[in-house]
Parts: sequence; structure tokens; C-alpha cells
Amino acid sequence: MNGPFLFLLAWALGFAAAIPVGPSQIEMAKRALGGHLAAARMVAAGSVSSDACYGVVALFGIAPLLRRPWVMASFDAVGVAVLWTLAIVTLRTSRRTRGRPAAVARSSPGPGAPTPPPAAFASTRWAWITGFSVAMTNPPIILSWLLGFTVAVRLGLASPPTGSTKAIFITGGALGLGCYPVFLGTVLHRFKRLVPPTALARVHYWLGITLFALSFYFAYGVIRFLRAGS
Repeated sequence: MNGPFLFLLAWALGFAAAIPVGPSQIEMAKRALGGHLAAARMVAAGSVSSDACYGVVALFGIAPLLRRPWVMASFDAVGVAVLWTLAIVTLRTSRRTRGRPAAVARSSPGPGAPTPPPAAFASTRWAWITGFSVAMTNPPIILSWLLGFTVAVRLGLASPPTGSTKAIFITGGALGLGCYPVFLGTVLHRFKRLVPPTALARVHYWLGITLFALSFYFAYGVIRFLRAGS
């Protein structure tokens, strides 16, 4: 009888956890504002796939490996590389969008039109890979899974904590994590025509700067590991 309530609790916790702005949301927003709704949703799908993997790691007891400092530092180093790459691509897209006349931006590119955004932005395959790789560089989400499941246990919805209750919690949490970015991407896509090309260029510029700023969080983890080993 507790199964549906456990699922709803996990969904609500996942939905709330997806609201803070992060690299995955930024990549989803870029594609939604660029008119690539399917790619935006695939970014969310890739991110959710990664988060669900961490949920399995957290709740089925194979997390001790991720407690080793060198493993966490490796994830941090990959995170820096991924975010810098995405930031550079986003800033380049900002320059392309800024140079595109309004008339061209509202129609299909013709001869002599500025270079369109990278084809990878429209690719659903690359979108999924982007969402998955960005989310995979965030092992601390394991703590969120553990805290959320602890809440479920204390409420009596997952007591005793069996394999089935863990599976229900991971399924509900993953769907909650995916619902918010899909909803946000749909809203951004619907109102993208109200955003002029110059404003869209500024949006891409600040999204790129935000990605670059977020990379310092991962860089700090690498520096802390190197200092501890010296």
C-alpha cells in the first residue's frame, strides 16, 4: 500500500532537486531557445539517466569506491574539461547569433547568411551524450539520493528498505528529476519567438559565462586533492 505514496514522495523530491540551475539545465535551455525542443528533451533524458545510475550506486550499496579521494578528483577534472568545452561552444554561438540579422533569424538561412549554430545543438544523440556526461561529473548527488531515501524510511514509506522499495524510489525520483527540465524546456521553446536575436545572443553569452564559473567548483576539488597529496 505504501508503494504509490513512496513513488509520489520520490517524484516530488526529484522535481524539487532539479530546480536549481546547473550545467544540464543550461544546455537544455540553449537548445530550447534555439528551436531544438527534441534535443532539449534529450539533454534532460541524458541527465536523468546519469542521475538514476547514481541512485543505483547510492541505494544498492556500491558507493564506497566513490569515497576514495582520487576517484572524486578524477570526476572533478572531467567536469572542468566538459564545462570549459561547453562554455567555449556557447560563447561562439553567442557571437554567431549576435551577427545574425532579425530577418535572417526568423527565416531559413539563405546564401550569404551567417553561420548557424553548431549542428550538434540540434542532434538528439549529442544532446543525450551532453546531458549524461555533464550529470556524470556530479557524484555528490549520491548524498541527495541517500538523504531522500532516509526521509522515506523515517516516514515509514520504505520500511523495511528492500530492493523493491529502493527500485520504486529510484524510478519516482528519476521521473521527478526529468519532469522539471522537460517542462521548463517546453516553456522556453514556446516563447522563443518573443526573444529577439540580440537578446538571444546575450542569453547565450551569459549561459557560457555561467558554465565557465561553474567549472571552478570542480577545479577547487582537483586543487584540494593535489594539495592533500603534496
